Parts: sequence; structure tokens; C-alpha cells
Amino acid sequence: MNDLKSEIVDFPENLKDLTVSDYPIRSGTILAVDDDKASLEMLKDLISMSGFQVFGASDGNEAMAVFSEKHPDLVITDIRMPHSDGLEVLRNIREMDETVPVILVTGYGDLDNALRALRRGAHDFLLKPINAEILLNTVIKGIELGRLKRLERDYRRLLEEQVDERTKELAKTNDFLQGILDSSTGVSIVLTDPNGKIIFWNTGAENLYGYTSDRILGSDILDLYPERFYGEEVLKNVSLMMKNGAPTVQQNIKQVSIDGRKLTIFMTMSHMRDGSGNVRGILGLGQDVTEQVILHEELLESYRRTKKIQEASILAIAQLAESRDEETSFHLKRIQAYCRALCHRLSLRERYREFITKEFIENLVQGSVLHDIGKVGLPDAILFSIDKFSDEEFELMKQHTIKGGKALEEAARESGEVEGYLTTGKDVAYYHHEHWSGTGYPFGLKGEEIPLVARIVSIVDVYDALITVRRYKKAYAHQEAYEVIIKEKGKQFDPELVEAFIEVEQVFQDIRDSFSQENSS
Repeated sequence: MNDLKSEIVDFPENLKDLTVSDYPIRSGTILAVDDDKASLEMLKDLISMSGFQVFGASDGNEAMAVFSEKHPDLVITDIRMPHSDGLEVLRNIREMDETVPVILVTGYGDLDNALRALRRGAHDFLLKPINAEILLNTVIKGIELGRLKRLERDYRRLLEEQVDERTKELAKTNDFLQGILDSSTGVSIVLTDPNGKIIFWNTGAENLYGYTSDRILGSDILDLYPERFYGEEVLKNVSLMMKNGAPTVQQNIKQVSIDGRKLTIFMTMSHMRDGSGNVRGILGLGQDVTEQVILHEELLESYRRTKKIQEASILAIAQLAESRDEETSFHLKRIQAYCRALCHRLSLRERYREFITKEFIENLVQGSVLHDIGKVGLPDAILFSIDKFSDEEFELMKQHTIKGGKALEEAARESGEVEGYLTTGKDVAYYHHEHWSGTGYPFGLKGEEIPLVARIVSIVDVYDALITVRRYKKAYAHQEAYEVIIKEKGKQFDPELVEAFIEVEQVFQDIRDSFSQENSS
């Protein structure tokens, strides 16, 4: 159970101290959405420890049903789910209620989708495994932002309703609402007139920037930006988006405090209009996310370093399996390049467009070099033989697929990996000698019974073996190797993959020429 927790949530050493000391108990309702039952229950438990009421849903359709019935203050949803994913949940919620913050949970492989979600109005995103402190911080700020958005909506509605009332009553109402806005000490609320002069400044803004109302009112909003041209560019873009119909604009902006501290503020901006619909200013709700952004950047940089170390380690392990072959390093690098080229071509086909993702390609590129990892357990007499194998020797040679597949399967299980380069490498090691016709080994699988990753590596491995000098043969010319691949279409190789190979055969030739001993000297 501990291993499963670490995949989903990065728990602090003392969760009780975290929720009680650092984050006082708050109220509010939260809808958590995840198709993985274990992930959902852990997420619900962690959030409910901090005093929130949590509803759960296992997919997007159920989420919208619960949302319609319970009207939660905040939604946390996994970005990758069957039927209706996190982006669709976000879109549906935005159509129903723009004031409810939506937090997306994603892995590194889906960062592009997470960033796309932010542009579509998501409050924030969390990377797996979820850091508990960041989760609670994001939830609390999201709840407060949602409440302020609803307050802003009600405030604007109230202003419109009261515009024709007597001045005295309106003044009392404004005084009351200003008191409410000033009571929000954690979020800055700033209102500027059409010329960019600050005309409202709440206590939260004073706490964030350090300026008192007396000192800042009447000042130019551009004074809060590190460089005037940067501030002008931000406001220009905001104005353009609002003119194009966006009711609110949300983005991280760089600003500075009175003492010169550089701040990253998550700002929600919208037009303030009078009862006649005329723009009277811009309202900005700001949250300080400086530390959160720094932490995200540090996590991403740590991930990049880990990724480089991982890739180097995988290549080193694969080279050990074939270390007695002088062409090993070039062979493995070519295999990776061939796989990437063939995958990119396949991803353009309708059948594979949704399936061959960036994550799929990266997992295959890394896992492909492990295809012959099982050879490390074979005797030299087999590996160095230049004679045709006897039946007994061939049976022994075939065992490298079983040995390699089992080793990688165990590694994936020990690491807790569900989808990744080890799982991909396992399928490649087991099945890259299977034939489309069912005449391959070790299991005699046929057609699409063979995993796609293994069918891809089967083609690139044979091509590279043909164009490479071996102890027992000369190197084939590219055209000769090309003709062998074509001849085996529908026999040894998947016909559709051969068609994709034909479309990129010049790329294969370029890769062969780029990664060779001759070009390395």
C-alpha cells in the first residue's frame, strides 16, 4: 500500500502537522474525479483531513451529474480518463459556472494538455505524484478565489440593480461591499479606471504589495510592473482578449512589491461595467504564486535531470548486453532514431493518430534499446558463432527473448510502473521476433496479437541488422535491405507498418549514414 501511495501522493513526514499547523481547517465542498479507484480514495482522504467535504466521481459523465446536484466550490480532476477526459470536464463546468475553479491532475507526459487547460480557464494543475503541501495550498487558494469570483459576480449584479437607486442607499451598499472586499486579506483586489489609474485597493493588495491605500490610490497601475514596456504589453494583450469576447482573462504576470521583491501573481481580470454596459474600469483579483512557480520550475528541472540520467542508464545497460559487439553503440542509437521516425509517420495515419502520443514515442525510443537485453545470459559460443545454428543452439538463442522479457517485467513490477519505458521494453524484448504470419518465436503470436511496439522494433531491428557488417556477413546496401523489408510484407512484418516504412525509407537511409563508424572518425 505504501508503494501505491507514493505513486499518487507525495506525503509529508507528518501529515497531521501539515494540515493543522500550516493549513488551518477550512470549509467548502470539493468534487474529486479520477477513474482509478485507489487514486480517488487517497485524494478524497487527504482533502477531507483538512476539513473539506469531498464528493467523488469515477469519470467525466458521473462528475457532471454530481456537479449539477451538489454544486461544489472546487473541482479536482485527472486529465486522462476514458469516455470524458479532464479537458471535457473543464469545458462543461466552464459552460455551467465560470466561478468554480478546476484543478487538473496530470503526469509529465501530459504537460502540453495541462498548459492548454490553463489557457482554457483551469485554475491550476498538479503533477503526479501529488505533493500534499502543494495540493492543500492549491485547494485553499482555489476555494478562496472561487468565493471571490462569486462575490465579484454578485457585486457587479448588485451594482447594476442599484444604479438607479438613491445615492445614499448606493453609498451604504458600496461601503458594505468594500468592507467585505477588504476582509479578504489573502487575495489582492484592485480596480483601475479606463486610464489605468488605481481607484480601489483592498487589504489583500496592501499585504501583497506593501502599499497602503493612501499611498497607491491615483497611481498608475504600470508602477507595479518591473518594466513599463512589459506592463504595457500585458495590458494590451488583456484588452485585446476582452475585446474578442473573453469575459475574464487569467494569466501569471510578473510584478514588484514596494521593497523591490519580484512577484509572480496569478491574475484574473475582467471589465467593470455600469448599468448601461459602459466600461468603467478593470477589476483584477490576484494571488501570490511566486513560491509555487519556483517549486514547479525546480520540480521540472529535477525531472529533466532525472530523465537524462535515466536515458543514459538505459543505454548503458543495453550496451552491456551487446558489449562484445564493436558496433553496439551505433546500432542502439540507430534503433532509437528509426523508431522515432517510423512512429512519427504512423501518428499521421487516422488509425494511430490518437494512440501514438508523444509519451508513447518516448517510451518506445527508450525501451527499444532493451530488445536484446536477454542476450547477456547467453554463452559466448552462441553469440560468436559464425556457423548455422543447430536445432539445439537455435532453441538456446531463442531464450534471450524470454530472459529479457522476464527481467524487464520484474523491473516494471518492482518499480510500480504501469505505463512507461520498462513496460514498453518488456513487450519489445518478449515479442520482437514474432512474425505477422504467426511463424515467429517465442510464442508464435500472429497479426495484431503482437504488441504494436514489438511490430515496430521488428522492422527497424531487421533493417539495421541487414545494413550492418557482422562476423558472418557483409553489410547490405540500403536498397537491398529495403527490398527485403518489402518482400516480407504480410509475412514477417505488419503490412501497414511496411507501408509507413516505404514513406520514410529515405529517412532510414539518412539515419544509417549519420550513425556509423565511418562518420564517427
